[in-house]
Amino acid sequence: MPDSPHTNPELSQAQLETIRMLYPLFKNEVLRRREYMSRLSVFHNTILVFLIMIIAVVSPGHPDSTMRWLTISGVVILSGFVVYLILQQATRHRMAKQQLIELERGMGLYQEDWMFSGKTTYPKHWQTDWLSDRSVATYLTVLIVLTGLAIGAMLIRL
Repeated sequence: MPDSPHTNPELSQAQLETIRMLYPLFKNEVLRRREYMSRLSVFHNTILVFLIMIIAVVSPGHPDSTMRWLTISGVVILSGFVVYLILQQATRHRMAKQQLIELERGMGLYQEDWMFSGKTTYPKHWQTDWLSDRSVATYLTVLIVLTGLAIGAMLIRL
């Protein structure tokens, strides 16, 4: 069977079918991991904001220092665990993204003239744009700032 102009001539038909089967799986995995990181960050940050509001509005005057340090320790442990989960998902997202790009290359999506004369189907910079993604740094920065604010509120109010 002759190669069509839309395929990588170095790949067999079986390899192309495997790529076509795996591509949607990896594409979905990349999107699912990013969404999970985002939801995890939003959920935990919302809890921290509510905690700050509750402390500011409803907390009693001056409980003992043991309660203060137990509460602060709980916030630090929970925030540390959320940081771990975000970093774990970021690593898995990065691995899935690398594999997705390899599949896209195998399908010829970055080759000129694959679908459009003189152009690539996907812009070539898409192969590297994800390396400069700052979303994980943003998630972690907001989480750390809110954790600090919650601890500050506990130290001042409790």
